[in-house]
Amino acid sequence: MSYEYSEDNLVEAATQDVLVELGWHVKYAWTKETFGEDGLLGREDKSEVILKRYLLHALKQFNPNLPNVAYQHAIDQLSQKTADKKLVQINKEKYTLLTKGVDVSFTNDKGTLIKKKLKVFDFDNPTKNHFLAVRQLEVVGDLYSRRPDIVGFVNGIPLVFIELKAPGIDLRNAYTQNLSDYKDAIPHIFYYNAFIILSNGTDARVGTVTSPYKFFSEWKRIEEDKEGIVSLDTMFKGTCNKTRLMDLFENFILFDNSAGDLIKILAKNHQFLGVNKVLNKATGIEELKGKLGVFWHTQGSGKSYSMVFIAQKIHRKFGGSYTFLMVTDRTELEGQLYDTFTGVGAITQKNVKAKSRDHLRELLKENHRYIFSLIHKFSIDKKKESEYPLITDRKNLIVISDEAHRTQAGTFAQNMRFYGIPYASYLGFTGTPIIKEEKHFTENIFGKYVSIYNFKQAIDDGATLPLRYLNKGEKLDIENPQLDEKMAKLIENEDLDENQRRKLEREFKRDYPILTSEKRLDAIAKDLVWHFNERGYQGKAMFVAIDKPTAVRMYKLVMKYWPKYVVELKKRIKNTQDQQDELQLKRKLKKVEETEVCVVVSSEQNEVDKFRKMKLEIAPHRKKIVERDLEKEFKDEENPFRFAIVCAMWITGFDAPCVSTVYLDKPIKGHTLIQTIARANRVYDDEKENGLIVDYGNVYKQLEKAYSVYGEGNKGSSTGKMDRSEGGRAVEKYTILAIELKESIRVAKGYLNELGFNLSELMSANPMEKLANINEATDIVTLNETTRTKFEIMARDVFRKYKALYPEDEIKPFIKQFNAIEAIYDALNQKVETANIIEIMMQLQEVVNDSVFINKVTEPETNFNEYIDLSNLDFEKLKAAFQKIKRKNTIVFNLHKAIEKKLKQMVIENPLRLEFYEKYKKIIDEYNRGKDINLVEKTFNDLNDIVKDMSFEMGRAVRENLDDETLAIFDLLIKDSLTEKEREEVKKVSIKTLETLKTEKLKVERWRESTQLKAQIKTSIYDSLLWLPQEPYTEKEVDEKTNNVYQHIFASYFGGGRSVYSVIAA
Repeated sequence: MSYEYSEDNLVEAATQDVLVELGWHVKYAWTKETFGEDGLLGREDKSEVILKRYLLHALKQFNPNLPNVAYQHAIDQLSQKTADKKLVQINKEKYTLLTKGVDVSFTNDKGTLIKKKLKVFDFDNPTKNHFLAVRQLEVVGDLYSRRPDIVGFVNGIPLVFIELKAPGIDLRNAYTQNLSDYKDAIPHIFYYNAFIILSNGTDARVGTVTSPYKFFSEWKRIEEDKEGIVSLDTMFKGTCNKTRLMDLFENFILFDNSAGDLIKILAKNHQFLGVNKVLNKATGIEELKGKLGVFWHTQGSGKSYSMVFIAQKIHRKFGGSYTFLMVTDRTELEGQLYDTFTGVGAITQKNVKAKSRDHLRELLKENHRYIFSLIHKFSIDKKKESEYPLITDRKNLIVISDEAHRTQAGTFAQNMRFYGIPYASYLGFTGTPIIKEEKHFTENIFGKYVSIYNFKQAIDDGATLPLRYLNKGEKLDIENPQLDEKMAKLIENEDLDENQRRKLEREFKRDYPILTSEKRLDAIAKDLVWHFNERGYQGKAMFVAIDKPTAVRMYKLVMKYWPKYVVELKKRIKNTQDQQDELQLKRKLKKVEETEVCVVVSSEQNEVDKFRKMKLEIAPHRKKIVERDLEKEFKDEENPFRFAIVCAMWITGFDAPCVSTVYLDKPIKGHTLIQTIARANRVYDDEKENGLIVDYGNVYKQLEKAYSVYGEGNKGSSTGKMDRSEGGRAVEKYTILAIELKESIRVAKGYLNELGFNLSELMSANPMEKLANINEATDIVTLNETTRTKFEIMARDVFRKYKALYPEDEIKPFIKQFNAIEAIYDALNQKVETANIIEIMMQLQEVVNDSVFINKVTEPETNFNEYIDLSNLDFEKLKAAFQKIKRKNTIVFNLHKAIEKKLKQMVIENPLRLEFYEKYKKIIDEYNRGKDINLVEKTFNDLNDIVKDMSFEMGRAVRENLDDETLAIFDLLIKDSLTEKEREEVKKVSIKTLETLKTEKLKVERWRESTQLKAQIKTSIYDSLLWLPQEPYTEKEVDEKTNNVYQHIFASYFGGGRSVYSVIAA
């Protein structure tokens, strides 16, 4: 089959078709690229990643009538490489130049120094920019060259990087095997990158230069109200449409250092659509009467970043010196929001966080881009005022109210809206929808919904994880009173102070003592210590207590049982008979012993005395809270602070993706309940299957009711039951995991059966038989790369669900099947290093000793690698050897991997060996579509033909009396119809050319970064090639050969005497 119809190429061709439909120009570079000003792309050499021809045209178009020196100065700044900086730092610096303009200076005709900022893009008229996608562009880095599938250039700047895989190949491989390597080998292609797209034709994801694979997200919708579709077509139309791409690049990229390390953020699909709906509405801001709408995006969907995107885009596009007032109702929320805006560089002024009522009024009278305040600061001075005064009559003031359902219901909000800043515009943000009782009032303040992204959509899109519910109170037979609505309302408001706690005791004198009894809390503490430490997927956890004294009591009880769990774990280590089990238990013990548990509660006046009256000590906990940054520690996955005991702090507006479990023992409902459980639904790592809610207080009915109201907004039923009509519950009972695990095992087991392996036989075999069965299974799974990858994806799905369910009793029916699947998976992934060709052939030689001859050729001058001499190969005997072995699939799989590795090395050494690689790719494309042993045998024979050809090629330098380095030059110079004498003359020129370069210019460190040295090397090559036989080589051919040799030298020799040959030899 031709490359044109190979699966790899079909995905690439399909991508090209979509890009052409979107108005992009597309060029194919590999083996087609010519160099120089009039070349295919205008590149001088393969290291260039900016297409200067197109960049210069754009600079002249958008910044007309300037001297050439101004344009060249801008190109030089953009092209400049930066040493000793991380990729993301360089990316940020280039992003600033590309979006804000490049500063240049020049002297005009009158001798006056002129300073200008040159535009690189026309963001207001996106289609006026030049869009070019280049397929198979070879890029040379400091040590290696690589060939990305597609690079998208806008005005010559490489903004979009696209890595493609064949259908059926796990998309994760595009990240782990290819993208990570590209960032190491050719990092400068990413200096200017806007975003990276990974696709295998069916699945497609987008991320940034700092995104781990888990944060590469799908792009499923072009419009917000459309059904989401995962496809290559939707991805490219959603992100690479000319207008959308320029909008994404200018307005939907942030660089955030608020967590310490600098990370690059690209808006997710729902953020891009939602923010633009706000902007579209805001274009008519004068007619809206201050109502910009309600922005409901569910918990964990990135509302803080959406606020930044909205504010920053309005500043860029609307002008008018807008001020944004960011209003929250809790100190920690205000701090987190302020930190986000500061971390992304949106805030450039100091003292914009209102410290008091008077300070807020001062800020509102001044001109600031951003102001942050608690709603409570809109209070009156009762000594001087009877009603709230007018602070400003500005209309270019936009209030963004976080958790709008809470901040707009009271007197402070009315003071703000109707008296203090009555002409401002209001945008409400909420993570839960507005319920019927709040609807009229909310619409009166903000207007109707402007963007909706609900709980279910977020789970379907993978923006958040599903939540699973485990009723531990029921299992432990803990006494729980019926949740009283009045009690829940009192408790959910805030941290209970002393007066509120006494009110709780007084009004609920029967229920409160039950909830806080020593016996009940003791049973819960023991259970959660064992449950948390035994979880298959652990993460971090939070325990939510009814009030602060109970939180402190729970800490004492947890610390009582923690050492007891350690003692039990040590006994298990001592008694285990399995070495692997022992190592695993020892790793667990280390983690348990280093884990820290902390109480995190708000402070109140005279708390030390109040707690002591209850025979409790708050001071040690307060000291930790004051002296340490517990929030930062808890969010750090590596920090041993893994278990937090809270009562109101951190249960809303707190984002820690590593939290996987929330232990709930607080009677709460509604908004607060939904927000509390959402602490566990953040996407984290590849193994986090879901968030887990462990309920000790029997709040499931409240949870159903809350989800029916808040999960999908107006779609909830009036009965308080979760609607299952649209894909099931977002919060399912824990037993659903057993059903999901059973199905995942059924799929994996069925696939093995389809390939010809019965998992039940492995499970019932004796130990000796098990080893043979595992070998058989791995061979059957390795029918080809597609079958192996498909099984591995299925196995990892089983592992995630198994860990999520462990250690509950429901896991027991699946243990044997899990262990068997894990054994096959582990055996497949045992051998990390790819065997070389010789090792594989030696396995066959053990079967038929005289069929294969392995020769090791070494000569001091040439430093050759090992090669296989198959000149005396008897193919019939080799076939006989292959027929006798049992693990045919494994031999072919390992052989093709070894050949691929060797071929890549050979092509690096000599680019004219590409024909071998193309032939190999055709064989493998056919192999990966195969479904039976016949094709495996055919592939083996085809690969042997390639090995024979490779062996002959690897010995060619010896036959030509050259070394490998000189042979590459010779191959570039040689042509047909030369006499033997002329061939020898070409050899001499090849030797002399390389000797001259290596003796002089190629010894200079980083010569490829010097324009002068590059020109000198090109001249030296040309001077050497003038000695080629004159009759066969025309002047035009000498020019062409000079350029070809120069490109090879540029790609292969790094400077300082280092080259691809020295790297390979090392």
